Amino acid sequence: MLIEFIAITVEDAKLIEKSGADRIELVSGLSEGGITPSYGLIEKVVNSVSIPVNVMVRPHAQSFCYSEDDIAIMKNDIRIIRNLGANGVVLGMLDQKGNVDFGQLEELLAETGSMEVTFHRAIDSSNHIVQAAEKLDQYKEITTILTSGGHGDWQTRLDTLRKLKEVCKETDILIGSGLSKDNVRDVHTQVGTNCYHFGTAIREDQSILKSVSLEKAIEIVHTLK
Repeated sequence: MLIEFIAITVEDAKLIEKSGADRIELVSGLSEGGITPSYGLIEKVVNSVSIPVNVMVRPHAQSFCYSEDDIAIMKNDIRIIRNLGANGVVLGMLDQKGNVDFGQLEELLAETGSMEVTFHRAIDSSNHIVQAAEKLDQYKEITTILTSGGHGDWQTRLDTLRKLKEVCKETDILIGSGLSKDNVRDVHTQVGTNCYHFGTAIREDQSILKSVSLEKAIEIVHTLK
């Protein structure tokens, strides 16, 4: 079982570690879906906790389509994140037609070294989620795909998540978006990827503007473990 919680501050990261979670996804701009945090924050969090820290690499929240300048920025960010000692990076990109841009992906993977790589929820906005995941599964650098199974109704997304689990032989399917202590056991029973990602569910008042609640975080960990 792998439980990942989102942190946006050093204090969040420390509480997440204390809760018994397995991994941190470090982001800034949670209200924008997560963008690359500052180097100072990355360094401080990595040096403040002992559990793995995976860092969002997303230069802006305008879309998942990136220019050559955006890609140059992301490559440099990855190099710096690697040097700061992070466990992994979280990234994803689409082309103008809504397909995963594998050319840009390969440019970024060339910079990741031995870090783990999560392809994030950009896949949920792609045209063919299952086919995209099957192709991503062929990249040895990509260890995880973070997905909610698309943007349809809940039952349709559960069906998609089951298909993703079937086609991905090497890559973990990390289920995220909309998970809570009230529904995660049902999701686990129906899909059972053993990898779960939580954001607002562990925050005070479930607000993106408030800090992690240790009580809520522990409750989710105990629900799953």
